[in-house]
Amino acid sequence: MLSLIFLLFAAAHLAIWLWGWSAWAKAGRPRALFLVLFSGTLLWFDNVRIGTGRWIGEGELLEGMTRLAFIWHWTMLPLLVIAAGIIARTAGLKWAQSRFAIGAFCLVATALIALDVPKVLDFDFNLYVACVADTVRYTTNVPETALCNPGDPVVSGGLDAALVAILTNVIVLAVGIAVWIQRRWPWMALGAGFMFIAAGAFGSSPWSLPIANFGEIFITLGLVITALRFAPGRPLAASAAPRAAASASG
Repeated sequence: MLSLIFLLFAAAHLAIWLWGWSAWAKAGRPRALFLVLFSGTLLWFDNVRIGTGRWIGEGELLEGMTRLAFIWHWTMLPLLVIAAGIIARTAGLKWAQSRFAIGAFCLVATALIALDVPKVLDFDFNLYVACVADTVRYTTNVPETALCNPGDPVVSGGLDAALVAILTNVIVLAVGIAVWIQRRWPWMALGAGFMFIAAGAFGSSPWSLPIANFGEIFITLGLVITALRFAPGRPLAASAAPRAAASASG
C-alpha cells in the first residue's frame, strides 16, 4: 500500500512538472519558474525509486537510482534560494530591489551547494537498505523503525545530513511570508510551511518519509504558482517593481 502512495506522489510531481514547463513557455519563460522546475526535475524519479523498490529488490540498479536521485537533490535543491530571491524582486518587495539582493541570494545558494559538494564528489557514499511497510529503498540513514531485519544496524545521519535542505526550506518560507504580508499572496509561504512541518514533526516515525515527500508536492506547487503569479510581464509584477522603487526613493 505504501509503495502505491509513493507512486501516486511520483505521478503528482510529474503532472506539476509537465504543467509547469507548459506554463513557463506561455508566461514568457520566467527565470524563477525555470529554476524551480529544473531543481525539481527528479522529484518524480525519487518517488518512483521508493515506490518500485519492492519489485526491483536490493542490488546495483536500486543503488544506482538512489545515487542519481541524491546527487541531483544535493546539487540542485539550493537553486530554490535563487528562485525565492527572484520572486521577491518581481513581487516588488522593496528590500529585494537592490542590485546586490539577487547577488546575496546567489552567494547563499552557492554556499549551500558547497556544503554538500564533498558528498557529491564521493560518488561511492555509503547507502543502506531501509524498509517501511512494503517499501524497500536505499538511504544514508536508517532509524530503528526502518530496519529490514531485526539484526540490521541503525544508521544515524544526524542534523548535518539534512542541513542544506532545512536552510533552503527556511529561506523559501521566509520569503514566502514576506510575499504573503506585502503582496497578500499566501501560497509560497503555505507550501514551504507545510514542507517544514512535514519534514520535521514526525521524527523517526515510520511515516516520516511519506509525509515529508507529501510535503514536497506542496512546496513545489506553491513555488510554481507563485513564480507564475509574479512572472515579469504580468500586470501585477510589472507594476510592483516601479512602486517599490518609488517607495524607496521617497
